[in-house]
Amino acid sequence: MNTQTRPPAEIPGGLPLLGHGLELKRRTGEFLTSLQSADPVVLIRLGRRAMYVVNDAELMRQVMRQPDIFARGGPMTERFRTLFGNGLGISEGEFHHRQRRVLQPAFHRNRLVDYAAQVGELVSQRCDSWYEGANLRVEREMDELALANITGVIFAPEAELDRRRFMDATGAVLGGLFRRTTDVTGLLTGLPTAANRRFRDAETYLRQTIQSTIDAYRARGRDRGDLLSLMLFARDEAGAPLMADWQIHDEVLTFFIAGSNTISNTLSWACHELATHPDIEKRLHAEVDEVLAGRVAEFADLTRLEFTRRVLTETLRSRTQGFFQTRVTTAATELGGYRIPAGESVLYSFHALHHNPEIFAAPEHFDPDRWLPERVTARQRAAFLPFGAGVHGCIAEAFSWMELTIVLATLTARWRLVPVPGHEPKPKPAMTLPVDALPMTPHRRHIDRRL
Repeated sequence: MNTQTRPPAEIPGGLPLLGHGLELKRRTGEFLTSLQSADPVVLIRLGRRAMYVVNDAELMRQVMRQPDIFARGGPMTERFRTLFGNGLGISEGEFHHRQRRVLQPAFHRNRLVDYAAQVGELVSQRCDSWYEGANLRVEREMDELALANITGVIFAPEAELDRRRFMDATGAVLGGLFRRTTDVTGLLTGLPTAANRRFRDAETYLRQTIQSTIDAYRARGRDRGDLLSLMLFARDEAGAPLMADWQIHDEVLTFFIAGSNTISNTLSWACHELATHPDIEKRLHAEVDEVLAGRVAEFADLTRLEFTRRVLTETLRSRTQGFFQTRVTTAATELGGYRIPAGESVLYSFHALHHNPEIFAAPEHFDPDRWLPERVTARQRAAFLPFGAGVHGCIAEAFSWMELTIVLATLTARWRLVPVPGHEPKPKPAMTLPVDALPMTPHRRHIDRRL
């Protein structure tokens, strides 16, 4: 180890027994963003346990690119693992590499073209179900749409699934996970409260539903061309199944949670930002009118929907899905000149990075044009990490961009969503960043089809 390394400075203000845990729980985003003005690596305490916080983008990338040194782990990740098990989002080493190799074909370009047609059809159906002047709960509309989209990737159309109940259970689990990861004592989430019962019941329902679907697929014994079939019928060189049921369980649950909630949250926040920035909304309408002229967006349109992409990019920056992630050191190491002992937890926050005013000027200002090629800097590109990086980067990143773009473009080509007075949307405490409620009124747009 470099003899010039030094221990990180500890952030003052921790409370007896709780350390910085209460502050992290009560004002997660603000607290982590405040650390951006401190050293590249600092020390906080959750309870009595040390937590090394990485504040620099390049050092975050180093952490993500060295899973042999910075392994998935830490008290928060271990609580997260209670639901996700050993799914792709949390597994490590050769096992993770194997799982990613098996699942990667589901997101090749030729499959994305098929998925794009499916997403377009579903968003078109959703738009057709609205009517002029209705009182929409847009966050629920986007939840149901995103769940339908990821369901179409994982399950064949004939798969039986109570989508409304599955979505509600997913929301209950995500809220419960946030409470568990920020409960530094572990006492609150062990109490027999209604919220804790809802979490346990929702988790049980999700796993039972997935298992019953696996059983139905196996009983029919044929490949349906979906992600579940890819996992269920994958074989090794000797012809033996590559995945046991418990592993398929974990992977399906990972894709459902990560592939529905984060997408729906981003779309909901994008609708809110457009409604509160009429100049941006007007420019987006002009683009979708020119490119689509009222029709459903297709895969071939993605490269032409440049402003739509910038609106989504800015939404992902300003409303980053997930406040933080954690790793654990497998050996004593150094990071950016700072010493970190073996077995210590390391935390990094893309949300904080995306709100650092030294990287993104006026970070609370919603500005899609900060992503214009002539304006965006190399430092900003390096700091923009909504899908992670390294071997644990999101396997479905290309799918996510496709889905977000097709949904937002098709929706805004047909409808203008106006906020219902009397409610200011706020983030709900959860592992991701859902909006508490987004009541809006749809108004049909009249498009000049000569464009």
